Amino acid sequence: MKKVVEKLRAEKASIELKKAEMQGRQSEEIEEAYRTGMRVAAKWIRGASYQEIKDVVKRPNARHDADYFSFMRSIYFTSLEKICPEESKQFKWIYNEAFLNGWREEVNNIWESIKDEVNR
Repeated sequence: MKKVVEKLRAEKASIELKKAEMQGRQSEEIEEAYRTGMRVAAKWIRGASYQEIKDVVKRPNARHDADYFSFMRSIYFTSLEKICPEESKQFKWIYNEAFLNGWREEVNNIWESIKDEVNR
């Protein structure tokens, strides 16, 4: 009986180790998608129109902003596919949300730094 219990514990420990390794890889890949999205933002913003940039910039109302971003998600991604096809293709089916969140965060940062110059 002790051997069976030890065997089950060993199997459980093995499964937990595999699960932890998988989660670690996933978090690294999610982080990479986010960083790639941030890198793509600078390239995208150079080719985007003023209206496209204004559409991406965060809204003052958080709920409205979240709803609008989820509504426009596929349009944003299509725009990214046209300007940055290689990077977009990599995250089209997996880690898409992290990629778009990183992209949007960096677009907002860039916009905050240049909006005074643009609005003159």
